[in-house]
Amino acid sequence: MVLRLHIGGTRPHPDWKIVDVEPRPEVDYVMDASDLSGFGDESVDVIYTSHVLEHFHHTLNNELLRVLVEWRRVLKPGGRLLISVPDLRILCWLYGNPNLLPDERMHLMRIMFGGQTDEYDVHKAGLDFEILGMYVEQAGFRDYEQVSEFNLFPDCSRIRILDTLISLNVIATR
Repeated sequence: MVLRLHIGGTRPHPDWKIVDVEPRPEVDYVMDASDLSGFGDESVDVIYTSHVLEHFHHTLNNELLRVLVEWRRVLKPGGRLLISVPDLRILCWLYGNPNLLPDERMHLMRIMFGGQTDEYDVHKAGLDFEILGMYVEQAGFRDYEQVSEFNLFPDCSRIRILDTLISLNVIATR
């Protein structure tokens, strides 16, 4: 049986099981993304996560690295981690556009730092391809590559501002 986890997902899909910290009708497993102890070692084929990883501290308690190590633990050899995060480099470039109105810059700022509508909606890390790559390598993934889009779910991985994709989409292989 193929097991695909959609961490932080909001839309049910017959091929994916949703993992989220908050219980909702579409959530299959209620658990913190940093602790997938409900899954055995090498038991998951694919993990997809869109705009979740930036919610973990980049340095404090090595939280972001520990999350990636945990995700790697549950992936089968050759398993894939599909990660989408806000691309801080692109967001900064867009933010510096002198033609943006204050409300447009405010929107970009909320993408950078999270909407902060509740305790979970806070961004604690800013990532670009090189920085995410450092974490992925430290977590023990053997290969990783940037892709333009995953086209799996209608989620944040597809957001465009001024016709510019603001998400960094990466496939890492265990």
